[in-house]
Amino acid sequence: MIWKFITFFVRKLDPEIAHKLTLQSLKLGLHPRLKQNVISIKIGDLIFKNLLGIAAGFDKNAEVINKVHFLNFGFTEVGTITPMPQYGNPKPRIFRLEKDKAIINRNGFNNLGMLEAKKKLERYRKSFPVGSDFLVGINLGPNKDSNDRFNDYKVLAENLSVFADYVSINVSSPNTPNLRDFQKKENLEKVIKFVKYGIIASKTLNKKLPIFLKIAPDIHYHTLNSVIETANSQKIFGLIISNTTLDRESNLKSKKSSELGGLSGKPLFKKSTDILSKANKIIKNNNYKLFLIAAGGVSDSKTAYVKILCGAHLVQLYSSLTFEGPLVANKILSGMLKLMKRDNIKNIFDIVGVIDNPKEAMNIAINGFKNRRD
Repeated sequence: MIWKFITFFVRKLDPEIAHKLTLQSLKLGLHPRLKQNVISIKIGDLIFKNLLGIAAGFDKNAEVINKVHFLNFGFTEVGTITPMPQYGNPKPRIFRLEKDKAIINRNGFNNLGMLEAKKKLERYRKSFPVGSDFLVGINLGPNKDSNDRFNDYKVLAENLSVFADYVSINVSSPNTPNLRDFQKKENLEKVIKFVKYGIIASKTLNKKLPIFLKIAPDIHYHTLNSVIETANSQKIFGLIISNTTLDRESNLKSKKSSELGGLSGKPLFKKSTDILSKANKIIKNNNYKLFLIAAGGVSDSKTAYVKILCGAHLVQLYSSLTFEGPLVANKILSGMLKLMKRDNIKNIFDIVGVIDNPKEAMNIAINGFKNRRD
């Protein structure tokens, strides 16, 4: 009950102040310590004790890695980190859409920069080396005013890869001008090569460090197909689907729904899951070996289950932490374990990507496989 009250109180504050307060509370140990629910999965050589993680954007500067695992997450993704410190766009730049359980942000990669993140990651890894139970992804992005954005990715990979269980390449934030142009084939190939050059030049012992591409939900089918073909040909580990959307549904109820920026939260669920499902079909039809992390609108066990059914091996959330509070991961995992028991699923991998239609997947999440409609 106390965490519900705290969540309600924090949501009355300015979103950016609330976020800082949340991080500070975690640093001070003012958080629940939950008995861990385990839904493990192995993808490639990565073993995730829990398939549920925190998406990039929550811990931009790698400040609370050693705390968030107490909230029953299996992994976290820090960043987006840029080479140089960056203030981001002018405030206000985060808007809570209470009635829609959504958030609009136009942060613009606000972070303290690579060197500050490197110090924190170095400190963390002294106690928890790469390969520990709680996995850490590092999200890489270029500075807005960079003279060479491709080189930014190389510099970041060279300096930060040694601390990562995986890295993710952010080519999809809507708040950095022209960044989504990097999803085009020629640019994407170049970005990937520069990240690989950075990994080779880094101190990491794993020169085949897993690389994910984080893509936009506002993507045409032919671009999605091109991204997946490029990811396969460049031997990328997988995709994160998806970042925030610039689209606005007409049925949004909140006054601030017309603010500029990327929309996340419940309204993103359908769009991001549709793209996830399409990506899963392309990968299956071509026998590609690519793993998928789903993000966008995950708020309960059923929405997480749908993501798995539609192709996700792992699931990330962020916005639902704002609306549901620090117990959200525990609730989702507990609920998923019940759904798995109902459907007699012993290994979550057995149902990854088995459904091609998100609507059908939701019907199964609600009613179970036994009551599946033909």
